[in-house]
Amino acid sequence: MVSLKEAIQAVAAFRSDWGIETIPLDQSLRRVLAEDIFADRDYPPFNRSAMDGYAIRWEDIITNRIVSFTIIGEIFAGDNKTFKLRSGEAVKIMTGAAVPDDANAVIKKEDAVQSGNVVSFTVEQCLPYQHIARKGGDVLKNGLSITKNRQINAGALSALASLGRSNIRVFRLPRVAILSTGNEITSVDVPITKHQIRDSNSFFIAGFLQHYSITPVIKKIIQDDVESLISNIEAVKDCDILILSGGVSAGDADFVPDALERCGVQALFHKVKIKPGKPIWFGHHTNGLTVFALPGNPFSVQVASNIFIEPYLRSCFHLPPVTPFRLPINVTRKKKVSIDEFFPAKYAHEGALEISPIVFNGSGDITAIVHSHGIVHHPSAANDLMQDDLVDFYPWEKFTDQ
Repeated sequence: MVSLKEAIQAVAAFRSDWGIETIPLDQSLRRVLAEDIFADRDYPPFNRSAMDGYAIRWEDIITNRIVSFTIIGEIFAGDNKTFKLRSGEAVKIMTGAAVPDDANAVIKKEDAVQSGNVVSFTVEQCLPYQHIARKGGDVLKNGLSITKNRQINAGALSALASLGRSNIRVFRLPRVAILSTGNEITSVDVPITKHQIRDSNSFFIAGFLQHYSITPVIKKIIQDDVESLISNIEAVKDCDILILSGGVSAGDADFVPDALERCGVQALFHKVKIKPGKPIWFGHHTNGLTVFALPGNPFSVQVASNIFIEPYLRSCFHLPPVTPFRLPINVTRKKKVSIDEFFPAKYAHEGALEISPIVFNGSGDITAIVHSHGIVHHPSAANDLMQDDLVDFYPWEKFTDQ
């Protein structure tokens, strides 16, 4: 049995390389960028008006003290019109339109009074390039715009589109197989007896993987039988990751460790000093298959996925480790065991953001995740958690990297 720290280090150190591929931009949400992105031109590519208003020469107001301006034309966004402004002249302009070369300020429409082709302004102060987004102000041509090794969120999609990247290079996704084990496990869509439970673990794991745009290639329920386990493990050895749930503890029907060993999967550790999730098994096959064998209880699977599987995925994708939120807990919590614990909690707002533990029915509780926002780590070295102590909080919902 290893400590939590030793287990996390072992998982993170076992980085796999699944390669790089080029995909269309509209398929890249939640994928991990594998290249630095450089600007194909200046952004903005021209001096762009940030307001509906009037483009003028700022010195006409500040230095020349001109009160009324003659409007010599108008420019809408997308227009390719050019105007040469002389002193005392203005161009009516819309948000997003290209500012004439001779103009160096925009007075917004709300500060103007127009009568015919003459406009006067109700402001006395005017700054150079006010209400103008200057050419190259966001990024210069060939400038580094988006760095690699980051997960693509909606904001990155927008930026990549603005930069003209219809196709991008991303890290390939692993081929993942999910096997749920147990004679008591049945599919969600078949009749059930009182001695059976429906397979929920495969749904959680598959949903969890979707945070990284990974869709499992296989989801299957396996009976507690060594030969059946062996044949099904052998059938998925060409995958990159195998995630099993159930059958890893010390019971008479816990055949998973033996079956993995007989399939040539080397154990890197079996059992970790944590609650829940203590029986977790982690190993690797020489053909490249990485295996996580998790306990069968739902909350144990949910904890293990966040604490072990996610760090492994992020290491393989060259993403930084997950950093938990440090937030105060709003109650006192007694230390229940001498090992590291994880328990469900939710956000609380009592003037400031806090963490509030929820009442739950142990690792088999099927609704703990529904009624909580994440899990809290109660370290083995810590005694009781006192009210307002800062704790490490891991939210269920993932946030893509900025």
